[in-house]
Amino acid sequence: MAPTLQFKENEIGALTIRVWPYRFATLMILWAFSSVAASATILRLHPPNNQQLNFAALSAIIEEETGIRLEPAVSNADGDDPIDSLLDGSAQLTIIENTRVFQSGLRSVLPLYQSVVHLAVRQDLRIGEVRGSGRALKIHIAHNSHTARIVLDLLFERASDLPGSYELWQPGDPGDPDMLFYVGPINPRNTSWFPEGFTLVPLSRFDPAGAEFYIEGVSFLVPQLSSTRIPALTYALPGNEVGIDALAVDMLLVAHKATDPSAIYQLTRVLLEQKPRFAAVEPALFRWMSGDFSAADFTFPLHRGARNYIERDEPGFLERYAESLNFLVYLIVLLFTGTVAFGRWRARRRKDRIDVFYLRVLDLRRGGGFGDPNRLLSELEKIEDEAFQGLIAERLAADDSFRIFTELAEGLRRELKDQIASGNTMEADR
Repeated sequence: MAPTLQFKENEIGALTIRVWPYRFATLMILWAFSSVAASATILRLHPPNNQQLNFAALSAIIEEETGIRLEPAVSNADGDDPIDSLLDGSAQLTIIENTRVFQSGLRSVLPLYQSVVHLAVRQDLRIGEVRGSGRALKIHIAHNSHTARIVLDLLFERASDLPGSYELWQPGDPGDPDMLFYVGPINPRNTSWFPEGFTLVPLSRFDPAGAEFYIEGVSFLVPQLSSTRIPALTYALPGNEVGIDALAVDMLLVAHKATDPSAIYQLTRVLLEQKPRFAAVEPALFRWMSGDFSAADFTFPLHRGARNYIERDEPGFLERYAESLNFLVYLIVLLFTGTVAFGRWRARRRKDRIDVFYLRVLDLRRGGGFGDPNRLLSELEKIEDEAFQGLIAERLAADDSFRIFTELAEGLRRELKDQIASGNTMEADR
């Protein structure tokens, strides 16, 4: 009959009590890690008002490559300032024009694409009639673009053909606008912003004498703006039968400086390394994206996470200054070698000097049996005085050689004193 295992009820209970805490601790650790992971993989983006991003496709690529899920921030009304979303914490990322004024706490990640200032006017607009009537031009700035406001002010400062004043028109206001400024990427598939009865025109339409300014000179006044051209027939819109000179501004991906640097690092990496996939989803935006940029041109400093990625292949301190460090080490070794050699040379010089005193003491010792002991003792004291003066002047070193000299001189002194003492005794006996 096979043996059977039997447990008493209290033994089973004790075993359960011992095992249960370990299971509970394991579950708590797994729950903590899953909670942290879930909270750390979501970044909320306040999208630009003038571009409907395909969040589902973009987020799928980013999450596949990094584990970070990109989600749109809480819906915002058209014209709401995306910077406010970063500052109040409702978003960690946004896309804004590089002409925005510096705001503390914000950091640049990447220039994603360029937006172009599109200027459209009513086809039946007669500037002379408006100027003669004394009324102000009605200007509509789509999505309250900060860049459009800058360009509008420049245009009214320079263009002598325009009336002396204008007023901003908003949807819902009576009548129709005379001019429309739209700042967005060149995208012939997106023309919902273009109203009927308008035509696209270059900025030089109202400032013919300053046509070159909008091509070459504008960047001196507003460094963030650059000249560009909308090629002919890009849009199936009135006015684009010919090429149109325009101005462009970089659209920056901006994050709050408190956003996790490791998350921004991974986001920067996937945006640059997976550019073809993003360009396939949003060709009007991501086909121009590049890691070849200068952070000095940005309104906001570069985020630490983005900087870590951009500078990942940059040489470190030792690599950058390898030649200088090699030369410095060479100088240190050379200086050390020279110091050691100089020390040895000085030691030899001192040894040569003490040898002279050795010889003088030995000469006195050899003449001790024939000369006057008192005279010899006086000469010995002179030799010792010279030796100690050399020691004070650091011409001699207080080393073993000097100690041997003092012992030799002391031995000779005792011999001479014994001779003097024995001579005095002989005189007394006589």
